[in-house]
Amino acid sequence: MAALTQATLSAGCRARQPQPFLLSCTHDRGPSELFCHFEAEVCRLQRLGVHGVLFRRLAGTAGAFRATLARVAGQLQL
Repeated sequence: MAALTQATLSAGCRARQPQPFLLSCTHDRGPSELFCHFEAEVCRLQRLGVHGVLFRRLAGTAGAFRATLARVAGQLQL
């Protein structure tokens, strides 16, 4: 969870953790960048026995979400 929080902060997002495995993030900086609000949830894949990250777009355009997620994923060591 710490690595995910650090990755979102490095991508220019504001993040808060309302639940132990859930991160609520907002990206709205810069005049040319679009607004994006999303959630990132750490979940366990039962059959494979590994953990994954599920991203959900809550507000904003699909393009802003895709661009923000590309920055976040670039910061993560997946």
